[in-house]
Amino acid sequence: MAEDFLTNVARMIAGTLYLSVSMQAAREMYGKSYFALGVVEQTSLHQLVFAQVSANYAAVTPENLAKKQAQQPAGFQTETPKTG
Repeated sequence: MAEDFLTNVARMIAGTLYLSVSMQAAREMYGKSYFALGVVEQTSLHQLVFAQVSANYAAVTPENLAKKQAQQPAGFQTETPKTG
């Protein structure tokens, strides 16, 4: 079983908190319900909430962000012919 129950519970809690914060921010920023917002308003709201969450995460766990993967080549790569 690849998925762990506690991992799924943590994902559910994180998703619920994200929606709750989004709904509260919508009420404070626009004075309307989250579900009454237009597409542009929801997009800007999601960007704001994501920026806040990522800033808090970066402040709390700098050692986790210090571990970066090596840069992988991007774009179209030419294949070299295999000899042998």
